[in-house]
Amino acid sequence: MQLSLPFIDIIIFAVIAIFLVYRLKSILGQNSESNEQNTKVDIKKKNYTNVVKLNSKKPDISQIDIKNKIHKVDPSFNESDFLKGAQNFFNMVIDCFVKGNLENIVNYIDEKLIKNFQTVIDERLEEEETLRIDIKEMKSIQLQDVKIEKNNVRISVLFETEQIKVLTDKKGEIIDGDQNKSILVKDLWTFERKIQTKDLNWKLVETSDA
Repeated sequence: MQLSLPFIDIIIFAVIAIFLVYRLKSILGQNSESNEQNTKVDIKKKNYTNVVKLNSKKPDISQIDIKNKIHKVDPSFNESDFLKGAQNFFNMVIDCFVKGNLENIVNYIDEKLIKNFQTVIDERLEEEETLRIDIKEMKSIQLQDVKIEKNNVRISVLFETEQIKVLTDKKGEIIDGDQNKSILVKDLWTFERKIQTKDLNWKLVETSDA
């Protein structure tokens, strides 16, 4: 029996369709565990030089902002020199406060703050108490904040120190602290100076616990 032309066309199209389905199936792969593993890209073997590692240290954005704000009003500002001076002054103030004599630092501290320091010292002397502060280690010192107020710039500095702090009464008995145990103390000090001035000295205007 002779096949008609339309029937032959149908068979040819069917064969082509089966062939295309087979080809697509072989290219895309089946949804099986073996094929999924073969199609995964092993990125561990790649060396992406433009990828930042998770354990890399990123810059502290807040620190950058602080420095930028300072440099806008004082392009000559040097962070390293400032923090070194702040640390030396911190030790000096602690020493003078413990000894009860503020003469060497009075010109570098705000008048109201000096009066507060002196009040505490006077109360301690009146009670015949003795204060001991030994700074064992300066663990951290960094810029914490900056404010521009009219012609003044204020910089807050965070001091983290390991220290032994002991207060004893007139009999030598400990009222507060532990002479055998150091503690971590966080102090936030704010320094201020005028922007447009030849005097580059900073003045301590605020102190608080951080």
